[in-house]
Amino acid sequence: MKTITIQPNQTTIDAVLMACGTMEAAMQVMAANDQSITEAVDAGLELVYDPATTTTDSRAVQYLQQNSVVIGTKPAS
Repeated sequence: MKTITIQPNQTTIDAVLMACGTMEAAMQVMAANDQSITEAVDAGLELVYDPATTTTDSRAVQYLQQNSVVIGTKPAS
């Protein structure tokens, strides 16, 4: 099992895309954590997922990491 921690200015989709690289993974991770994909969450929330059963795109994750891309689309409150 792995954990994804929501960072400031991130939605759950942002955080899962950075960790797994796919929108499909976002749906899978949120379902595994009994959360809605559109639910507003606070920074620090931890989501648990199983990398063996979660759809990932290692090339996308590698690109984000190599280029220091941080996805943070949550509007300021």
